[in-house]
Amino acid sequence: MIEDLIGRLGNWNPQLFREIKGRLKPRNILLASAISFLGQFILFMSFQVQLPTRLSVLQGSPNKYCTGITKYDYAECLTDGLGQVIINWQLWSFDIFTWLSIIVSFGLLAAGSYLLINDLATEERRDTLNFIRLSPQSPKSILWGKILGVPALLYVFVVLALPLHLWSGLNAKIPLIEIISFYAVVIAASFVYYSAALLFGLVGSWLGSFQAWLGSGALLGYLIFSKQTIASNFSANNPVSFFGLINPCFLIPYPEINSELTKNIPQFTDFHWFVLPIGESFITTACFAIAVYLVGAYFIWQSLQRCFRDPNATMLTKKHSYLLTGCFTGIILGCADWQDLIFNSSSRSYALQENIGLLMVLNLGLFLYLIAAISPGRLTLQDWARYKHVSHAKGLGKNSLINDLIWGEKSPGILAIAINVIMSVSTLSCFVLISQANIENKTNACLALLFAGSLAVIYAALTQLILFMKNEQRQLWATGVLISVIILPPIFLGIFFSKPDNYAVVWLFSIAAPIIALSPPTSDGLTFSYFLAILGHFALTGLLVSQLTRKLKKAGESATKALLTGTESAI
Repeated sequence: MIEDLIGRLGNWNPQLFREIKGRLKPRNILLASAISFLGQFILFMSFQVQLPTRLSVLQGSPNKYCTGITKYDYAECLTDGLGQVIINWQLWSFDIFTWLSIIVSFGLLAAGSYLLINDLATEERRDTLNFIRLSPQSPKSILWGKILGVPALLYVFVVLALPLHLWSGLNAKIPLIEIISFYAVVIAASFVYYSAALLFGLVGSWLGSFQAWLGSGALLGYLIFSKQTIASNFSANNPVSFFGLINPCFLIPYPEINSELTKNIPQFTDFHWFVLPIGESFITTACFAIAVYLVGAYFIWQSLQRCFRDPNATMLTKKHSYLLTGCFTGIILGCADWQDLIFNSSSRSYALQENIGLLMVLNLGLFLYLIAAISPGRLTLQDWARYKHVSHAKGLGKNSLINDLIWGEKSPGILAIAINVIMSVSTLSCFVLISQANIENKTNACLALLFAGSLAVIYAALTQLILFMKNEQRQLWATGVLISVIILPPIFLGIFFSKPDNYAVVWLFSIAAPIIALSPPTSDGLTFSYFLAILGHFALTGLLVSQLTRKLKKAGESATKALLTGTESAI
């Protein structure tokens, strides 16, 4: 029967069969099981020793799990008629449930991502990845086999922890449907992050052995950072809620217990997406989070299938980049505080700055991804330049060039980034204009969006210019230069021009420009500084684009001449 099942698995997905056959060996399964049970035992005993005893009652020591009057965040211990300490078993079980949820979620996402990235890196080093590409399997089948097979032992570890997790959740009086919804959220998050790990493994092979540690470390860092910094002061009525939606630990269900004991638990009860009260029910919140994950998974898989077939292809087509910008802008804009900014005539004075600032941070992440996703490399640009040079020689008009820059897969991505910027900035500007903020705050917010958009275009032009270098480490150079341009100017300006009030023009050429425009310093001549900075941004963009155009034209002429020379020699 087992052999028949294995045979069917091999027929259904040969890649999955290959991965499982190499990993699910008896010794490995026993080791994963032992680690899982040992970890559960340690966790259970660590909470067991925290329970109050009769000695706690005699000494008058308060305890978190007692049921008396709460003093200094702990309750006094009470006893029943038999002298036994009355224990709040619901809270105790909930703490086990919460910690097990966090440990399993973090481990599943970070460790699984590491395994997938490392597996692709190993395949690349052994030159077996190209053989897999040449197999008759579809890219989707191969990638699914990787996702389901590579972390197989991790799945064993998690499945063995489910009984304790389910028992503690039910003992904490959490509805079963909410626990199942949380499992669905974790599965959806794992699918998205594993898909992203595979994509990073395909496009980041130039990082070498550091790649797996960087990818999984960045993910783990984000999960821990968001859990530690956002969860304690979490507010569901601003764009920060988006960070909570993509971190499963923010969606751990909780029972109806003392509010003082659950005050640090992030709650989506006030969450509205536009005007829809998504947060009124945990089920609807979980479903919305899953929908967000599925949208992300769609675009990641578009990139995965393109990059798996052709390692030199861009991660996204320009058409999909426009669709991604539209979807992402809609999702994060819906997370803004519409109740306060749009429907409340007396909104908070700083509400617009807070929401627009967070939306710009999210958009920065989007545009950095788009720059990486639709900026072609040197070889692709050379082919495109040669084709355009021949087309120009045949007398084709400018309409063909513009159409190619907007939709073409091999053309430079600067115009496409600019279109994405216009889409995002115009949408957010409409939100600003219909808000209840005063005219000064609206003007500042629109200026901030303008600076944020122009900086994104400058970064795109700079990246595309570097990717056209005659250097084998172009991706490394582009990444390093872009990070330096974003991080270093504010540091140097903070050292040498510490007061933006006196040196506003200089600061407006850094990544801090949108923040300065959003909350401007009280200084005279700021309007003139804005004017100079905007002119400077356009001039810098024009300079970078002209340099790239000159290099592309030269490359097209050289490549065409070399091709014609080779043809004549052959004749």
